[in-house]
Amino acid sequence: MRRCLVVLVTAFAATLWALPRASAGDAPIGHLGTTLRVDTGKMIADVTVSSVQPIDPPPGFGYNRVGIPVKSFPRSAAVRADVAIHAVRVPTPFQMATDLTFDGVTPFGDAYKSRPSDAPDALDAALTNAPAGSVIRGGVYREAHRDPVSAVVLLDRKTECHLAQWNL
Repeated sequence: MRRCLVVLVTAFAATLWALPRASAGDAPIGHLGTTLRVDTGKMIADVTVSSVQPIDPPPGFGYNRVGIPVKSFPRSAAVRADVAIHAVRVPTPFQMATDLTFDGVTPFGDAYKSRPSDAPDALDAALTNAPAGSVIRGGVYREAHRDPVSAVVLLDRKTECHLAQWNL
């Protein structure tokens, strides 16, 4: 029984040691309008977030997760971040669409994930065909429930690694 417990604890400790640590590491941080170089190892891009502003909900955005219209909470608002990406090096034209996501963070630590929409200028749709050398512009839409967004964070969609941050 004791040997089994030792093996179990050792396996658990090895699993914890192998997990990636959540840290910003060498991720660049700037203000709105600043172009930051993002290098994930397999792709390189120059990314600029130029503005973050509340808007009317875009087409296809409509309802939040519990089925309540976006404007029904007192301080709830749909927010659009204007983003421009210059793809310096990408292995495939759709790589950025599958690997990158933009989140909004409030001063109190709430994180709002970007939501898909049917807006004609949605960044997610434009990133599906972004070969090396192209410049992609579009909007990233999210719903802010309680507090306004104070930072836009670029994350790796698969590993949740912090790649860049723009403070408002």
